[in-house]
Amino acid sequence: MSTAPITTFATNAVTRSVCEEPLACDKLWAMGQEAAISRLSVETRSFFSTTAKQELVADFSARAARIAATYARFYLEQEEDGKPHLKGRFYWMGLAAFASKQVKCGLDFIPSEPYLTLATPPIAQPPLRIGKNALGKGNFWLFQDIFVWHWFYSKYPEQFEECAPERNARDCVPQVQLNIDSLPWAAEALATINNLQVTAEIKKAFKLIQTLEGMPDGPSKRTVQLESLMDIADHEQRKILQPLIYEDYAFKLVLNAQALAEGLPFVPLRVAALSTACDIENPKLRVQMTEGNLYDVDDRMTFITKIAMQYHKMMGEQKEYMEGAISTITSWRNSA
Repeated sequence: MSTAPITTFATNAVTRSVCEEPLACDKLWAMGQEAAISRLSVETRSFFSTTAKQELVADFSARAARIAATYARFYLEQEEDGKPHLKGRFYWMGLAAFASKQVKCGLDFIPSEPYLTLATPPIAQPPLRIGKNALGKGNFWLFQDIFVWHWFYSKYPEQFEECAPERNARDCVPQVQLNIDSLPWAAEALATINNLQVTAEIKKAFKLIQTLEGMPDGPSKRTVQLESLMDIADHEQRKILQPLIYEDYAFKLVLNAQALAEGLPFVPLRVAALSTACDIENPKLRVQMTEGNLYDVDDRMTFITKIAMQYHKMMGEQKEYMEGAISTITSWRNSA
């Protein structure tokens, strides 16, 4: 643990007194995790109580919309500690806004539980539930991971390298630990993704982000942007999503069935649209997976690399359109 505090906050537990409470790395990571939870929560009040409490938004699709909006805001430097003159340093976040939108589309494509119960043949229900659960879990826990890395770097860039090794979702103050442990799939997810600890890919990506901050616009900067994006893509796909959802045998069976029956009712296409829409006819804004398996990490990375390269190309050729679409996604931040 760091011996020196990173920052301090004034408290006044005693009337007319001020006490400075030092906050070292572990406390700041806990604050970031609370911020991630808060982004996907709504404030509720009991009829019999004036005390408000935070509850997670129940709908998976609404969570995905909020996640997309947060990613979009990070890219556009609209967060509390955003720096508009550095727009573009969080390059992965722009693509992630479209990606979480695509997850929302996949979740919307699968009928809700009442519809499944009333209208869907019983034999079709388990695969649909398995798919929806996997998409919801992956999107949720990737956000719990990646949001906090960006949150910390935005607020405390000079301390990021020092504090990164100290992030551990099993080493928080009691109340925050209780909140984390009560999250959906928490016990399974945290054990599977190494308690949100730092990876080599995250270290490299944020070194590149730091480099970007001092670079003038031009081809060299765009090269570094793409490199940072791919490092985070490697982290999210290989260290988070692959062990968390794609190694699940039942989900693999669902994905195999999807690949065989793409386009039929309740079967979404394996497509990414660089748009606020779920799909689009413009080939410059659309990438479809036509071969390989989504659960195979190398096949999936081939698909994601194609998406990333198209995103990168369009950011060069039609940046105004791309940032306009990302800006529209920011309006989804309060979806419920």
